[in-house]
Formats: sequence, structure tokens, C-alpha cells
Amino acid sequence: MRSGGNLASLTLDVGCGKDKQCKIGVDYDRNSDADIIADALHLPFKEDVFRVVLSSYVIEHSLNAFMFLQEQNRILKKDGLLYCFTDNPEYYGWSVLGLKGQKHQFLEHDHFAIFYPENIIRMLKILGLNVIYLHYIRIKRMIDCIVRIVIFFRIFRKEALFKRYMVVAKK
Repeated sequence: MRSGGNLASLTLDVGCGKDKQCKIGVDYDRNSDADIIADALHLPFKEDVFRVVLSSYVIEHSLNAFMFLQEQNRILKKDGLLYCFTDNPEYYGWSVLGLKGQKHQFLEHDHFAIFYPENIIRMLKILGLNVIYLHYIRIKRMIDCIVRIVIFFRIFRKEALFKRYMVVAKK
């Protein structure tokens, strides 16, 4: 492969669904906007191909999260970036209110697990990736002002305000 032109800047969206974010999208669903229909645990690419690999809210749908990340690492170029977005299990709607019967909305439906950031970071480190950024994503709700007060009194951790998070790792 030549190092120039379009090949040097290839980006991949794993599990793109109907909202492809990169040049190339992969999904197992034939009704998605994917360019390639494939299983995320067995991506049909050679090693060291993509400069950026993105997965938005997909890892929690995988039966084997480690293998999911391992496969993305395999196709990532040296110095490439891996972006992984997922749900935050500490979000008050699931972690706190879940005690009263409101579970994570999809956990029993099609989510196999939800991950604390430390767990994804540990898997990425085992794979030899360097985590360079962790960012919590907030979806504002009316009850947030009450949650902020509870956080102020150190009853909840501040992460309880954030519904999702993103981890960025470099190969």
C-alpha cells in the first residue's frame, strides 16, 4: 500500500447503523448505511489499514467486548486512533434509580454489558493501546439540579450526571 492519497487517511465506523460517521462503515445489519456487511468480531480487513477506527455505542452489544476491541486494534495503523463511545453505568438514571426498578433501559433487551471506563481502559492497555482521553457526555435533564445538590453533599459521584462517555486510545 502506498502512504499517500486516500489510503493514508482511511477511517472506519464499526457498527455504523443508519448514521455512518466515517468514510467506511461496517455493520451486520443489511438495513444500515454500511458500505460493508460484516461481524465486528471478524472484520474483513488486513492488519494496519485504518488511521481512525470509531465505534459509537456498539461495544455494549458485543458478546465478547475484549475481542471486539482486539479486532479494531488489529486493523488500526501504528499511531492510529481508536474512539469508543458507550453508556455510563454510573449515570443516576440507571445506577441510583435502578435500585427502585428503573434498570438500564436496554440491558435486558440487546445490551450484553455496560462498562465502567476503568474496564474499557484496562482492556485497551492489555491490547497495547495508550489511552489519551476520557470524556463524559451529558444529556441534560430537569432532575439534574437535584442530582447536582446530591453530588455537592458527596452522596453521588459527579459521574452520575453523565449518561455516556468516550475513550480515545492511540496505537
